[in-house]
Amino acid sequence: MLSFGKFQESLEKFNVDEKTISQINEGYGIIDSKTPKKVRALYFKRAVDIMTECVEAKKLHEILEWNACCKGGAREKASKAFAKNNGNLSLEEKLELIKDVPYMGRPVRNEDGTITIHAVYYSDGEKFLCACSNYKGVKRDYSVLKTYCFCCAGHYSDVQTWERYVWSRW
Repeated sequence: MLSFGKFQESLEKFNVDEKTISQINEGYGIIDSKTPKKVRALYFKRAVDIMTECVEAKKLHEILEWNACCKGGAREKASKAFAKNNGNLSLEEKLELIKDVPYMGRPVRNEDGTITIHAVYYSDGEKFLCACSNYKGVKRDYSVLKTYCFCCAGHYSDVQTWERYVWSRW
C-alpha cells in the first residue's frame, strides 16, 4: 500500500521534478490514516495518472516498487524460502509450485515472456476489492491504471527475477 509520507519521500528520492510533484499534490493537504479512504484512493489514482504521463516508465516502476508494502514479514519469509528451495528449477516449474505458497497468487507466463499474476479478485460488481487498503471496499466510478500495481509487484521481487510484471487487476 502506498502511504502518503513514504510516497512523498520517494518522489524526492527518485528526483521527480517539482512541477510534477506540485501537480500531484494540488488540491490536497497532508493525507494520513484519518483521511477518508475515498480521498486517499482519489489522491493515489490521480498521482499515478499524472506520473504515468510525466515520469519515465522505468523510474515510475522503481518508485512504486520502492513504496511496496509487505516486503517484510510472512511474504518475505515465504519468498526467500521458496527461492532457496526452488532456485534450481525452471521458470515453468517455479510458476506451477509458487501457486501453493501463501500470498503469491496464481502466476501465468504469457506468450511474450511476461508474467501475469492473478492475486485476488477485484470487484463484486459494486465495490473495488483490491488487496491494497487504499482501495479495498471503496465504491468508485473511475478506473485505476494497472501501473498502480507496480507497488504490489514489490512483493514478488525476492522470488522472481523476471524482467517485468504484468498485472491483470482491472
